[in-house]
Amino acid sequence: MRSALIAAAILLASAAPAFAQQTEMDAAESALRSEMAPAGVAVDRVSPNEIRVTMPSDITFDFNRADVRSEFAPRVASLARTLNQHRGMRIEIIGHADAIGSDQYNQELSERRARAVGASLLDYGVGFDRITASGRGEWSPIASNDNDWGRARNRRVEIRITNGNAK
Repeated sequence: MRSALIAAAILLASAAPAFAQQTEMDAAESALRSEMAPAGVAVDRVSPNEIRVTMPSDITFDFNRADVRSEFAPRVASLARTLNQHRGMRIEIIGHADAIGSDQYNQELSERRARAVGASLLDYGVGFDRITASGRGEWSPIASNDNDWGRARNRRVEIRITNGNAK
């Protein structure tokens, strides 16, 4: 009986950190949904250990630009506030572009957009060591590049938020 109790205690102790991380992810997801969704930003729980925030460029950037629109700055501030409340989370920012223009130009534009969002988060106090930024150019479309609607959807920034221990 004693060994069964010890085994149960060990099992519970090993599950506690995972439960705490899950609870933190749940709290962050709830906060992000309430803050970001009204502004047209998609918040999706893509796995137990990952939240994806998708910022369409039509509300975040002007066409063919990489500086965050001033009217969108309050949403970036809200995102940063949530991230600062959950300091164990990592942030991967990925910029995307449509297929208009050269491959090289679109790659550079997507990288500049990702870095601009990252710089804004830094300005609001999110730690540099938690953020990575990269661009995918036109290579990860979510819609057809054959029409205006699809191209607009492809111009976006995705933010992947994961537990610091998530693989």
